[in-house]
Amino acid sequence: MRYRAGLDHVLNNIDLHIETKEKIGIIGRTGAGKSSLFQAMFRLIDQESVSGKISIDGFDIKSIPLHHLRSRLSVIPQTPILFAGTLR
Repeated sequence: MRYRAGLDHVLNNIDLHIETKEKIGIIGRTGAGKSSLFQAMFRLIDQESVSGKISIDGFDIKSIPLHHLRSRLSVIPQTPILFAGTLR
């Protein structure tokens, strides 16, 4: 995957097999591609920049309706914040 033609790939040759209901964590140093992986999985980036395919349960994510896809994935940020500020 690359963000624009002419730029280096930010993700290259990734192959994951995650079992049903299995929970995983993606960790790595700054710039390792964690955010890029999630942007690709949630289809937040132009799919034309993604070569190869991302499949969930054997279905290419390009064929899954966007709302359905995103309703089945979740992310817990490193620093979860429920509310910024104070509550009365």
